[in-house]
Amino acid sequence: MAKGIPIGPSSFAEDGGLLDLSLAEIVSLFLDKEKRRHKDAKEDENQQEDMVGCRSVPTGLLMALDGNARRLGITRAMLSKCLSHQIVVWLDSLTRIGEITEIYNIACDAAEEYGYPDLYESMVPSYSFSSASPKPVSFRTIRWIKNKLYTISQPVGVPAGSIFAAGLCYSLTRAGGETKGTIRKYLSAEVDKFTEHVDERSVRIVGFNDLVRKRARKEGLESELKGVSDNTIT
Repeated sequence: MAKGIPIGPSSFAEDGGLLDLSLAEIVSLFLDKEKRRHKDAKEDENQQEDMVGCRSVPTGLLMALDGNARRLGITRAMLSKCLSHQIVVWLDSLTRIGEITEIYNIACDAAEEYGYPDLYESMVPSYSFSSASPKPVSFRTIRWIKNKLYTISQPVGVPAGSIFAAGLCYSLTRAGGETKGTIRKYLSAEVDKFTEHVDERSVRIVGFNDLVRKRARKEGLESELKGVSDNTIT
């Protein structure tokens, strides 16, 4: 497996029941921390504020973010930073992401070593929202969370910004109240589509790994393969 940023839950966030908290509870829990972030992050660049860009956003996302931020008396940037903590726990709860990433990295290393760029290129990220507004947007987050998004982006087959946007949709489904119509008509569908995509991607990643091994056997290279094995995703 290629070395890189660890993606296990213990490396990024303690659940602590965060998935069950409402949007308002998440903001209440992390607002003071995010207000102090600039001061606290001076000695650790991974704790600094950062931006993640998205070429298009799910329909209703910006309206829901702005509406909830206004009612909470904070900016959209502050809201997205607070919600980042719940988003990373949500991603860690999707255990297939870690399995996908491990097998993908192993297969990519072998495809590179033995010269199979066509197989690699067939796994390029490709994802679209169920309903989207073609408006480029940048969201505020935290450096280590941005790094995580980019670590899993290629294995999962979803651009980093789109992963973050799907995570925002998840957090907003915890809002209720004035957001319930937008949740029902748009945001819940985006959460469901992302989780279904992860399940389907796991099948493709196993197939990618199998194709690399099959071609290596055909070329008489199987004995030289150091990393590619019969990995499966349960």
